Amino acid sequence: MTIDAVRARSKTVTRRHVDTWRTLKPGDRLTLIEKGMGLPKGAHQVVLAEVEIVSVRVELLGAIHAEDRGTAAEGLGHMPCGEFVRFWAAGHGHAAHTHPADLLCRRIEWRYLDPEADQ
Repeated sequence: MTIDAVRARSKTVTRRHVDTWRTLKPGDRLTLIEKGMGLPKGAHQVVLAEVEIVSVRVELLGAIHAEDRGTAAEGLGHMPCGEFVRFWAAGHGHAAHTHPADLLCRRIEWRYLDPEADQ
């Protein structure tokens, strides 16, 4: 859903399940790819960008309401924060959670390393 936002260099944040990416820290570098699993035999990953991690923290999913760029930093600027909270919760196995904003998530922020990100 956010591949175009990565290509446009407008997505700078992702949220993941709190139990994942535990060792990720600021300064780490990642290669963002189009698809990592389920590739047919002989297919290759498509690299979207090289990034450096700026911050990693565990927070309540509902904290997105207080962010300056909110869902825009997630590459989903068209989506209201409340809708994003429900969307994220459902996508991470919490569809029936009564208060999804109270779920913990790992918020990962990065900066792009390629020259076109500075334009």
